[in-house]
Amino acid sequence: MNFYHLIIELIIDMIAVGMGIAVILRPTDNLPRLYWGIIAASIGLVFVWENVGWLFIRNGNPEYEYKDILNIEKMLEWYTLASLVSLFPLASLRPGYLNRFRLLMYLLPPIIITTVGLSYLFFNGNITYIESVDQILPNIGNLDIKLRLIIFAYSVITPLFYFIFPLINNKTFRKITRPMYLFIGFMFLLLGIYILFTLYINDIFFNGFGIASILFSILFSALYLHYENPLSSYTDTDTQQTIEKLPSLTPVPLYFEIDRYLKNTHAYTDPAYTVSLLATHFGEKESVISMAIKSGGYTGFREYINFLRLEYFREQVAMDPEKSIKEYMFNGGFNSRSTFYRLFSERYGMTPTQYIENQKD
Repeated sequence: MNFYHLIIELIIDMIAVGMGIAVILRPTDNLPRLYWGIIAASIGLVFVWENVGWLFIRNGNPEYEYKDILNIEKMLEWYTLASLVSLFPLASLRPGYLNRFRLLMYLLPPIIITTVGLSYLFFNGNITYIESVDQILPNIGNLDIKLRLIIFAYSVITPLFYFIFPLINNKTFRKITRPMYLFIGFMFLLLGIYILFTLYINDIFFNGFGIASILFSILFSALYLHYENPLSSYTDTDTQQTIEKLPSLTPVPLYFEIDRYLKNTHAYTDPAYTVSLLATHFGEKESVISMAIKSGGYTGFREYINFLRLEYFREQVAMDPEKSIKEYMFNGGFNSRSTFYRLFSERYGMTPTQYIENQKD
């Protein structure tokens, strides 16, 4: 890997870090977006560290190249991060579902396996040197080979199950969007490359994994900067009918109180309306209000308020289709034309102008 190649990679890695930090700094009660920012920045930092090492410490010295397969250190690095990232489809489709207890339960296998693997490394565990798959079976009796195979199996199966299961069992208030399929495609790509560079010594696989990881990080950081929840969207189906079919999705009672209050008072038409004001009205903490809104299938306060504003726009058009779009928009609480047009087009598949024309026909 030449000097200029490393410099280019280092610049791209730093872009990934910067975009991750930008996502973190977005004020919101949308925890998955916050966590994505942390993960994206962490991915960038890991590769910055790797490339700085190659530039100033290793300097392309073959002594530092990975020559053995089933490398415990590399498998644990992947396993920890992949287990977190693979939970995003579930977190997207079931807002508020992954509380601290459930998150701990999902991450328990990676925590246990990672602890065992690190303990073996730190306490001078013997590592059998193997450089090809053919050498695994003859050494299968060695403790470290068994441990490495267990780590490898878990590091493939666990993330695969986590990001596939929500798609198979998608019984929620939300529907899957195209970026979700792109997200899953990247996960399959990364998993495939991970398997290849774990079982075969090849610089192409190793470098390909790094490039795919950074592109994945940058792309979805851009999406999370643009959307509240790029992986899924709230469906406009009747809430009560959905609850009757799927009783497990019943929102908490506070959600219905919030929904009734906002629809009766239209408080959300104030562009400066915040979750803090809503919490003050109900005498609750902001976190309690946020969790109640998420129990209704929304990613967070901002997505919920924008949904109400869009519905209010349609109500205004139905009552008086002769006003200007600008007037409807400001009456509903939007103060950005571009944001309003983008949200409306995404939800209803047409521009506000087209919608009004359809109402007049």
